[in-house]
Amino acid sequence: MISNKIDFSMIALEDKATKYLADNSLNVHISMPCPLKVPFHQMFAPIVENYNSLHPKLPIHCPNISDCSSVDIEDVLKNAKDETALPDIIITTNFRILFANGFYDRFVANHIYEGVMNPKYADKVLPLVSKNLLESNIGVWSFSSWSFVQDLTADEPADPIDSWSQLISPEMKGKITVHGHVDKATFSLAYFLQNEFGNQGLRQYAQNVGDIKHFSQAIKRLNSSDPNKTLLTMLPDVAISKIPSNKKIKVLDLKEAKVLSPMIMMVKHSKMEACREILNILWSEPFEALLADAGGVLPYKLDREKTYFLPDFKEIAHTFEKIEAELDKIYIENLPWTEIESKTTEGGTCK
Repeated sequence: MISNKIDFSMIALEDKATKYLADNSLNVHISMPCPLKVPFHQMFAPIVENYNSLHPKLPIHCPNISDCSSVDIEDVLKNAKDETALPDIIITTNFRILFANGFYDRFVANHIYEGVMNPKYADKVLPLVSKNLLESNIGVWSFSSWSFVQDLTADEPADPIDSWSQLISPEMKGKITVHGHVDKATFSLAYFLQNEFGNQGLRQYAQNVGDIKHFSQAIKRLNSSDPNKTLLTMLPDVAISKIPSNKKIKVLDLKEAKVLSPMIMMVKHSKMEACREILNILWSEPFEALLADAGGVLPYKLDREKTYFLPDFKEIAHTFEKIEAELDKIYIENLPWTEIESKTTEGGTCK
């Protein structure tokens, strides 16, 4: 018997693949933090247009160039059977793209994808980068990090805040606004807290969260008369770079470590030479300046006198989903939802 039923889920998947992949093109996927999306698009879009006019037989196809989001790409990667169903270049801060659904084992561990970094930094990077990232075949374009901004117009704490230990003390209950999603933890930060302070540290941090806001809302509320503003706001450095200079704030320097968030850069091994011109463009001084202006740190500019924290990529590469699920469970179950919802927050979902 022949069925007339249409499998809409497969059509949806095919549509997603069609969106991200074009024949006879260099397929590029770029996802990045919200504050970088507009300036990156303004710089990269005209370059792509010019490149394509000069390379009509093998143009750049970057379908998410306008919003630099990662919506749907995980489904495409999850269902890829071989490299023909994959973008040629992936740039992302979203760990799920590389580590969920067995993608790392299927396409990175066997070097179908190569992690790349500007070769001029090869002899200047810290062991943290070479041992952790590069030996795991994970490339990096630049680093951002998660930082805490103190609102100097809010009630002053009894002691200056200079440690993560203070942030996870009960005295900070309700005093932290976080930028992020309402349904999951910020992976690198949660992973750090669990490694440094155990599950109890992550629990207490979640209990200290007083609100969840998109970065634009959080910045607007700094130094305001909003009764719901909090003493501290957790933001990516790229968002902190957007805080107006007239805001009375202090970016905390926490002594245990600075939690890094790499902007990962991967290229298909088979397309490396075809992508070389694009890579050189992205490694050029204008793009390095764009990243620096947004609070990014190039690999060779990491301060050798500071302590940094990166997830152990050799560990998370194979067990990411298990670790992420555990961290999310602890975090979500300990958020004070009644308090958060009472502030009529719109949340901070970022795609």
